[in-house]
Amino acid sequence: MKLQERFNAWLAGPVAGAFTYKVNSNHHTVIRVRKAENFDYLYSQYHYNAEGIERREKFEYAGIYCKRDGLVYDDQYAIRDLRESPDMPTGRSAGQLLERLGADVREAVEAAIGNDRKNLRVQELTVQRDLDNLENFVQYRAASYAREIFLSGKDGAFAYSCSYGPPQWKEDTLLEYILDPEGYTAREAAAYLDSHQAEILSDFLENSATAAEYIALAGNPRHPAHRIKAIMAAVKATEAKTVRVTIRKDGTELTFKTEAIDLRRDCGIHYSTWHIAAADRREFERLFGRSGDYGPEHILRVEYGRKVIYEAEVGA
Repeated sequence: MKLQERFNAWLAGPVAGAFTYKVNSNHHTVIRVRKAENFDYLYSQYHYNAEGIERREKFEYAGIYCKRDGLVYDDQYAIRDLRESPDMPTGRSAGQLLERLGADVREAVEAAIGNDRKNLRVQELTVQRDLDNLENFVQYRAASYAREIFLSGKDGAFAYSCSYGPPQWKEDTLLEYILDPEGYTAREAAAYLDSHQAEILSDFLENSATAAEYIALAGNPRHPAHRIKAIMAAVKATEAKTVRVTIRKDGTELTFKTEAIDLRRDCGIHYSTWHIAAADRREFERLFGRSGDYGPEHILRVEYGRKVIYEAEVGA
């Protein structure tokens, strides 16, 4: 009988007793401790020179055995090779189950909301702290977030996205989830919806403010973000480590070599001269000063190899 088969038979048998096995020169012992009607905790001990349990060696937590479905959850290293069979599905560790709970609750909440704030019980913010947070977002963050979305190439739909994060498992909540994951998820989603109405409404209002900024930016071709996006896309489409950039600033043109990574990102107001090749940077500083910089509006063209990959529109 294979090791996994012997282990499974032991799990399905009486609680009393221990399971021993050997891997290379290491002798392992696994014992079961009753936790609840449907669960046993597994603990393991290993040592090099003797079989069975040794008084001087400590037992370490090894996993949870669920009697209802006959599966082991949260298996630790000591019993990982004993899992029911190598091709059985994984994803039963405590961390993986917590991730699954979070994803399923967020999906359930978003489905219940349907991206429509009319489905909320609360339609108006009344707590001053929530109102202040919204005002702060509109004033200081909405425009930058809209710019980030625009430059990322996302569609700007701004659908509601649930921010639920599950708390860490307590001693009994993990076991409760293992027995009834669908029911546990539904209860968590319902509780989140009931207790986070104002927070969800705030998310909708922030999305509306960001969408307004996005529409204004996308509809203004003279906004610097349009040039930045075009430069980013052109350089990202290559494997270039360095590119040649030609700028016109204060009526003076200059071509220099700079690191491509600097043009693959949102520069904000201006690009860093730190990435310009040393000899070219000295010439840049001679022409424009040691504290000089250049922005997307100064770039005439970008070349990689013998090819022009970006060229500013005439009159732009």
